[in-house]
Amino acid sequence: VGSRAGCAGRLAAGRRYCTEHLDPTRRCPVDWLRRAAAETPDAPAIVAGDAEIPYGALDRAADAVAGVVAASGIGPGGAVALWGLNTPGTVAAVWGIPRSGAMAVMLPPGLSAAEAMRLTRLSGATGLWGGGDGPDVDRLLSSPSATNRAPREGPPDGGARYVVFTSGSNGARQGVILTGRQIEASAWASAERLGSSASDRWLCVLPLGHVGGLSILWRQARVGGCVVLHEAFDAAAVADALDGGVTLASLVPTMLRRVVADAQRPFAGPRAVLVGGGPADADLLVAARTRGIPAVQTYGMTETASQVCTEDPADPGPPGTAGRPLVGVEVRTVDADGRPAAEGIVEVRGPMVSPGDIDGTAREPDGWLRTGDLGALDAAGRLRVLGRADRVIVTGGENVHPAVVEAALAGVPGVAAAQVTGEPDPEWGTAVVARIVAEHVDPAEVLDAVRSRLAPHEVPKRIEIVDRIDASWKDV
Repeated sequence: VGSRAGCAGRLAAGRRYCTEHLDPTRRCPVDWLRRAAAETPDAPAIVAGDAEIPYGALDRAADAVAGVVAASGIGPGGAVALWGLNTPGTVAAVWGIPRSGAMAVMLPPGLSAAEAMRLTRLSGATGLWGGGDGPDVDRLLSSPSATNRAPREGPPDGGARYVVFTSGSNGARQGVILTGRQIEASAWASAERLGSSASDRWLCVLPLGHVGGLSILWRQARVGGCVVLHEAFDAAAVADALDGGVTLASLVPTMLRRVVADAQRPFAGPRAVLVGGGPADADLLVAARTRGIPAVQTYGMTETASQVCTEDPADPGPPGTAGRPLVGVEVRTVDADGRPAAEGIVEVRGPMVSPGDIDGTAREPDGWLRTGDLGALDAAGRLRVLGRADRVIVTGGENVHPAVVEAALAGVPGVAAAQVTGEPDPEWGTAVVARIVAEHVDPAEVLDAVRSRLAPHEVPKRIEIVDRIDASWKDV
């Protein structure tokens, strides 16, 4: 395995990318946590509240987790479910379970008991890691005492796998398998785009049960950097972190909007705040950048171990695009029949694409992954995401992407959330209508506020104020 310095040397010599990292036949036996613990055992791996946990302690705790899993009889080929809570103990288990040779099945926090049981059975997991019946992980995280070395190296060992569930926003959740090849290709390409190093402190407020939070652990361990871990999102706490030494952060648009609205002050310190999980309104990105928050839009998915396209922090381009594809990634847009189209369904190809799902779905190693998102590539190769392909509203012969309208509505002061759909209309065929969660706002004023941001056919014909967004409110 090439060292970080070796990769940099090959890039400096003129190669477009380090071929070792993108070789589809190459196994990746390096355990980044193990390597960081050996090279810089006292360097901070996690900061959680007042606790600072060094790499050496996190490595020992991961070994202890692996030992308990192996001793239970769950070994290679087995699976252990893990609640993706944002705690140091979860981080230790994220690394420790694969060290035992078992798959770590990441359960998103907030699931109902019935749904958690369904996903656990679906994955074939025969164990659930909770920490209570195993070693005292919190003590191990703060103890200098040695533990037995785990029987196997963890990710990105090609045989050590994760199962990460998709969000389920467009149907039942799918359990996506991620192996060492996908994880390394994604983490390496991310570092190449962002210039990540051991000096970075990456704020993680996204749940570890989703790939957006989980990938931060992989990226930072790979470069020996620190993860600043928040158990839950709090706008004031995130604002303080951005002013308190954090250099990188990952937020969804709603989080960024609340930070910008609540923290009436300029920011200094972070060099990039990645905004993903849905289209971000261009005005929000401009407002954040004006305030000193270098917001860059990113696009990715569970099936690609997170990032696919990301704006270059040094050259972000016009607000509203997700930037160019990462090194080793190909992106194209096609029509429903798979023919190239200027605007169409986004397809991606590259070594970070998952080999398949736990339901038996398999993907060709060099095949195109159809994402289900609609997008367009500009002349500079930057991707603009328009929304979901299955959510297009045709009104008066014009296509409307609900995600674009929702982002514009959510950018209006006082609007906490928005949902856009279509309803039958005798004049338009289908009329664009919206529901918003808001207080002390006039729907007519909201409509006036978005007219300058939307095309005339995109402006909702009606807005209703509701207490909460109802997921059952489906598009026509």
